[in-house]
Amino acid sequence: MGIVVAVYVGVVLAQLPLGMLGTMSISGEYTSGMIHTTFVATPSRARVLLAKAFVLGGIAIAASLLIAIPGYLYGHAVASQFDPTLPPAGAWEVIGGGTLMIVMTTMLGLTLGAIFRNGVVAISVLVVVVLVPFAGRMLPGGEVVNRILPGYPALQVIEQVPDIMLDAATFAVLGAWAVVPLMIAVLANRRVS
Repeated sequence: MGIVVAVYVGVVLAQLPLGMLGTMSISGEYTSGMIHTTFVATPSRARVLLAKAFVLGGIAIAASLLIAIPGYLYGHAVASQFDPTLPPAGAWEVIGGGTLMIVMTTMLGLTLGAIFRNGVVAISVLVVVVLVPFAGRMLPGGEVVNRILPGYPALQVIEQVPDIMLDAATFAVLGAWAVVPLMIAVLANRRVS
């Protein structure tokens, strides 16, 4: 299991760039004015946002698995004297959690880009939301903050930090951060007739 955790650090490093990709995929259109062309082609703003979420989610899953599976196999081969085996049962939980972490960050980036319509502001908010748990641990009541922000539960799932909640709760928090802000952005971007 230690091999999976050690190799999967790449997922943590990929988290913010993929979140920024999500942010720029829509805020760039707003900045350039091309969003008007998109809305002429597809007037439903919700459909545009959900289509972008679907494509970005696929990219995030593919990127995560391209990091996790070969990384695990390479790390295990090196650690076990070139005698690789399939990942143990617990490894799939870590791989799934890391994948969910990347998808969540990408969806959050897309959501923030849709809400703020400015790449710099959206990326700044994304960085704060994702990185606050590291500083929050040092503050009074930091454990409570860590339970509701996505960073700490994501690191808990891939076994980088001590457990502060049940595994099911960590997956629920990450899932909520991927879906709830996206639904808020869909509602916020509805065209008022």
